[in-house]
Amino acid sequence: MTDVAPVVFKKRAGKGAAARKRPATPPPDSGSSSEYSSEEENGVRVKRRKTAGLRSTASAVRGPQNFSKSTAFSGDRTAAINNLDDATKQSNWYEVDPSKRSQNEDETPNLGFSDAYKGTSTYQSFMQKNPNAQKSVGPVKGPSNIRTITVTDFAPDVCKDYKQTGFCGFGDSCKFLHAREDYKQGWQLDKEWESVTKGKKLAGTVTSSANKDAAKNAEEDDEESILDNIPFACIICREPYKSPVVTKCKHYFCEACALKRYKSKGGKSCAACGADTGGTFSVARNLRKLLEKKKERVKRQKEKAREEGLEVSSDEEDES
Repeated sequence: MTDVAPVVFKKRAGKGAAARKRPATPPPDSGSSSEYSSEEENGVRVKRRKTAGLRSTASAVRGPQNFSKSTAFSGDRTAAINNLDDATKQSNWYEVDPSKRSQNEDETPNLGFSDAYKGTSTYQSFMQKNPNAQKSVGPVKGPSNIRTITVTDFAPDVCKDYKQTGFCGFGDSCKFLHAREDYKQGWQLDKEWESVTKGKKLAGTVTSSANKDAAKNAEEDDEESILDNIPFACIICREPYKSPVVTKCKHYFCEACALKRYKSKGGKSCAACGADTGGTFSVARNLRKLLEKKKERVKRQKEKAREEGLEVSSDEEDES
């Protein structure tokens, strides 16, 4: 038999082993202070322990501590202690060197102390002030631990309900002031004063005077000026007053005449000065007294004129 060639199958070469890659370096741990890792050339990681920072000596070893005793502190005694009296010191104190104190003790005046109390007038100051110290000029600086302020309340909080009605639902627990008085602010008083004194000559008010005759004459002059403005009869009906009334402008009329004029067309104004009456007429209770004073005044003037030899007219006789 002929030899048959054996069948040979091709054997594929195996894949070469892939080169081992270097793994990623992990982040440092908290325990990396005592241990660290290093890699050899073949990529194998080897851990080694740190021993450089953990060296210790026998002298650093502490023995047992005794906590039964209290802690003691001591200051630095190398510097000398100086008594400067900073707590109660003033700028005008006269400082004396302690080394020269013995020399100045003889120069200190003898104040003559005694145990007897002689009153507040004998109080003395025992602090020796420096005669060469500069005197402070200008405002005195206040204490640094006290600050005084002034608060001006220009808008006082007043309970509106209580002021208008006299009743508040909150009662004593209301946080606003329960007051019914009317107080004017400073700017209101100034404005009122300016409106009253505008265009007038300011004169002082006489509260008391030794010249009583002058005050009496001034009162008589004021009374005479009032009596001169009062007619002895109603200027509307030309008859003596019947139930007299007075207007806001201080003019007197009969009650019937004043009401009749007010009801008529165009009679809203005063018959004497033309001012608007507003329909307000008050009872003139003092008119009779004023008219009697006026008659007496006219009578005195007539008698005075006769004594001086002057003639009295018939109109004056009719008025009297």
